[in-house]
Amino acid sequence: MMHAPLLFLGFCFLSVYQPVASWGDVGHRTVAYLAERFLTDRGAQFANDLLANNRGFDISDASVWADTVKRKRPYTRPWHYIDAEDRPPATCSVHYEDDCDKAGCIVSAMENMTQQLTDPSTDTMEQKEALMYLIHFFGDLHQPMHVEATRRGGNDIPVCFDRRCSGQNLHSVWDTAIPHKINGIKHNLKHNDERNASAEWAERLYQTTGELPGLAQECSDIRSPLQCIMQWAKETNSLICTFALKKGVSWVEKHNLGDEYYDKAVPIVEEQIARAAMRLAVWINTIAAERPSSTEPLLIQNDL
Repeated sequence: MMHAPLLFLGFCFLSVYQPVASWGDVGHRTVAYLAERFLTDRGAQFANDLLANNRGFDISDASVWADTVKRKRPYTRPWHYIDAEDRPPATCSVHYEDDCDKAGCIVSAMENMTQQLTDPSTDTMEQKEALMYLIHFFGDLHQPMHVEATRRGGNDIPVCFDRRCSGQNLHSVWDTAIPHKINGIKHNLKHNDERNASAEWAERLYQTTGELPGLAQECSDIRSPLQCIMQWAKETNSLICTFALKKGVSWVEKHNLGDEYYDKAVPIVEEQIARAAMRLAVWINTIAAERPSSTEPLLIQNDL
């Protein structure tokens, strides 16, 4: 039976984050908050032990860390996506061997981070970073534009959303505009407010979904993670053809995506957030179950 532990370790915000595209802060934080509701006691302890510090760092802060660290570690940027070289809306497909860049991609990064967490010889700090990367990448993997190459995952598809046209693109609409509109969030909110909004969204999704059907049967082969990760990547990529670009690039460029497009996108976005959270929880629970348990948290002093 799944437990609903709270990993929230205080309300003192660790640092000031700047928004970087990939579900936006709200989507990532919501995935993290919802995932914690599905953690077992052992899974919650494992996550708490690695993430705990004395400055109020909670699981939602861990979920956005990977975007922040991209500035200092530019080599990690390709880890946030995989460029599916397909031809939507005619065909959608993603292939690891063909589409994962030599510099890495989200699939190889998730595989690598999983291996680090299952290797008992991995340094504690590396384990902490691996867990934070995984929390973030589970969110990215379920955002359709992160599993698509067309026009740089929609970054080069200019669109309008409600009254906003300047600076808007299809990728940013999926990352930020849709999740913000769902939650009534203004673009100029401070990040603490986004954290509160994310916690509330996670609670609404939890009340709607409960313990999601199929949770116990979800793919969880952490010893051969590529199979599960690619299964999810293909599922996300299929949404490009079935909805995101179903009517073609020219159509989304010419229509206000804050109207009918938004209305139809809402249940898709919420389902993807829920799937990411469910799968992340199962992944953490499975890793934790194979590790020796501990009783004392690892208070790690660092700048994360």
